[in-house]
Amino acid sequence: MSEQIKAQRIAEQFGSFLESKRVSRRSSLPFSQEVVKKLPAKESKERPQFSEKIRAARREQPPRLAKSRKITETQARRLASYAPHIEEAARKYNVPVELICGVILQESGAQHRAVSHCGARGLMQLMPGTAKRFGVTNSFDPKQNIDGGTKYLRWLLNKFKGDMSLALAGYNAGEHNVEKYGNKIPPFKETQNYVPGVMAYTQTMINIFVSHKAAPPLPEHARRV
Repeated sequence: MSEQIKAQRIAEQFGSFLESKRVSRRSSLPFSQEVVKKLPAKESKERPQFSEKIRAARREQPPRLAKSRKITETQARRLASYAPHIEEAARKYNVPVELICGVILQESGAQHRAVSHCGARGLMQLMPGTAKRFGVTNSFDPKQNIDGGTKYLRWLLNKFKGDMSLALAGYNAGEHNVEKYGNKIPPFKETQNYVPGVMAYTQTMINIFVSHKAAPPLPEHARRV
């Protein structure tokens, strides 16, 4: 499957999101504007665009980490099937669709039955305590998992004043560890790789959505995901 067809198949499942955002090729999708909507006006103006956050994270990480990360055909099919739940959670908690997708891809490869060695479960890999904390009774249920994981992301974004890197570090290592190390990304190898990993997948989703709006419709035989 060509990258163009794969990308368009994913994007078409997020039609209502694309329509609401009116994404164009000229847009760089300034996520920070969405992330900091609930912050005080003065603080919001000081926030850099999310694309700048991505670049900053890359500069701090080993050069082996890619600027974007390819999504496999299997991942594309899985992710597309959860589009309605992702869109719903994004609207409900004011978290960018692309970021939710990035976390899902990094955490589980979009496998809703995934279980980690430490017991995290589902698409957004919720630990039992986190699931309970955010109202999830069945972490293997895609809708519940996405809702709970996104609610947690929003909580972290609020806690760290819209700082995407710290919110992601908190998602991976726990907010207490971020605070323990002076509100910086903890010096854990997994977390140091996790933050730019999510951002790389997020950048891939940006590219997919932007290119989709500029591309002609798929032929009928290629529309099925």
